[in-house]
Amino acid sequence: MIKKTILGIMALGFIALSCSSDDDGSSVVIPQAGTLTGGPFTFCVDGIPDMVSGITLDNPNAAGTNRTYVITDDAGNILGLPPTLEAVEGVDFDGAGGGVCLIWYMRYEDDVEGLGTGENTSNLTGTFDLSNSITVTRNAPEAGTLSGGPFNFTVDGTPDMVSGITLDNPNASGANRTYVITDDLGNILGLPPTLADVEGVDFDGAGTGVCLIWYLRYEDGLQGLATGMNANDLVGCFDLSNAIEVIRN
Repeated sequence: MIKKTILGIMALGFIALSCSSDDDGSSVVIPQAGTLTGGPFTFCVDGIPDMVSGITLDNPNAAGTNRTYVITDDAGNILGLPPTLEAVEGVDFDGAGGGVCLIWYMRYEDDVEGLGTGENTSNLTGTFDLSNSITVTRNAPEAGTLSGGPFNFTVDGTPDMVSGITLDNPNASGANRTYVITDDLGNILGLPPTLADVEGVDFDGAGTGVCLIWYLRYEDGLQGLATGMNANDLVGCFDLSNAIEVIRN
């Protein structure tokens, strides 16, 4: 009985000693970033500043000694670290060119490493928490360059078609595409969808005058793209190539 009592006292003492050694008065902070709402945003890269707005941060359980917003590309490469939401809304995304940006909020402790412009979020180490991301799409249509011509035809009742036109657009972008045929004032005469369709147009039937052949890349929502409208009045996110001249004598 005495032996069991001694063993019990030793066990209690061990437990007490273990607990006291763990309890040093310090607490572990687990960062909590919260949730971003707003967007997604879609802009056209056209030389006009594009800023986000209306973003809100919901983080009732926010924790973390340090905080910042993080702007990355879609591969996680850090492009900027605006410290406040006001600073985020002051960023001109037009200047970044075409592509996709992601906006995050971050709470973190002093042990974080890899948080710098040019770094990648996948390489962050330490104690931190990133919120969800908000997408910023920057559309920058690129039509490229047309080569061929100019063409000179005689209006004489014999069909006159162009040929040998080529399109050089290694950086082509834009959700939609078409060729555009206008007169020399920009009035749209036709919208052949492919180069084969362009080369199937009989310019003899248009009578005398000058036609221009263009290639167009554009995003959804373009206004004014229709026969009878004028290419100078197009409204939306688009890019027109150079024009090839067709003279009908």
